[in-house]
Amino acid sequence: MPHPDARPAGETVPADLTGLAAVVAENIRRHFPAEEERHRQVLALAEEVGEFVGAYRRWAGMARRTGDFSDVREELADVVITAYVTAHVLDIDLETAWRAKARHILSRGWRDQPDGNTS
Repeated sequence: MPHPDARPAGETVPADLTGLAAVVAENIRRHFPAEEERHRQVLALAEEVGEFVGAYRRWAGMARRTGDFSDVREELADVVITAYVTAHVLDIDLETAWRAKARHILSRGWRDQPDGNTS
């Protein structure tokens, strides 16, 4: 039985992660105190990362029970979605932020060499 707040199965999913984050954040706001939003969302992101790590460990045979790779895929998707929701509530333009970070990563070199050369 679907949750009373669930959207109908045929309803359109937002076209991008920023739009999805806005929809998710708005729905969460209807049910939880506004003054705790930022703390709650940062903790939710940490929780999702932990769930991803747990799913990976189960799939990789590093846990007491096994798991399917589909669980790894779904948990990683949860991490990405929750990161976008977290950015939304923190007023971070994540599209701009990840592009700026990518430029930095691609311009800094990959590994320092023993002689100090960074190429």
